[in-house]
Amino acid sequence: MTSFFSALSYPFRGVAYFLRRPALWKYAAAAFAINLALFALLAVLFFKYRADLVAWVTPARFPAWLRSALGWILSGVAIAAGLFLFTIVGNLLATPFLDAMTEHILRELGETLPPGRGPGRALLRALVNQSLKLALFGGVQALLLLLLVTPLGFLHPPLSAFLAVLFLGFEYADYPLDARRLSVPDRVGWLLDHLGAALGFGSVIFALLWIPFLGYVFLPLAVAGASLLAHDLDPPSSRM
Repeated sequence: MTSFFSALSYPFRGVAYFLRRPALWKYAAAAFAINLALFALLAVLFFKYRADLVAWVTPARFPAWLRSALGWILSGVAIAAGLFLFTIVGNLLATPFLDAMTEHILRELGETLPPGRGPGRALLRALVNQSLKLALFGGVQALLLLLLVTPLGFLHPPLSAFLAVLFLGFEYADYPLDARRLSVPDRVGWLLDHLGAALGFGSVIFALLWIPFLGYVFLPLAVAGASLLAHDLDPPSSRM
């Protein structure tokens, strides 16, 4: 059984698998170009409006040290929110390319998949899928923000990071699960059955995403790693 610790290696197995197969490179190049453009836009908006946002949420009557501390906390929250927004929107726009790459990998691994969809249907499916995940994980993240105004505020960073890791593990595993046409309840069941593996895989992706350029190059490759992980967790013989 693939555990948390063995799942840590799958993002890097995805890189090795990808580099040995030039047929996959065109999918990653298209996805990377879309994500790079989105990252540049988010970075410009953040640095342009950060000072105004900090001033808006920290009244002038607050002591200078408190305004400074809240400003850094707000920056951390904004970066975490940007990480989620980038992952959701970037993956949404790149979905047709990443779906095609996932199906290519799974078929090469010997899986029999349902017929492929066109780019339009893939984009519509991704919009609905990502909206549901955003409502679920984003709603929980919003609730966690309430901790910042309570004596339990110190719990916000670890709980928020745990949720982000879980989200990323599920986000990329969702590509092979969707290629198999699993229903939403079945995907949630898969996550619960393989929680340790999802957390192990997601923790590596979470760490890499904090290195902006490397993280964005790595995003399409993470789909390859997730495809290998899902295949090893549920090989065709176990689903017969």
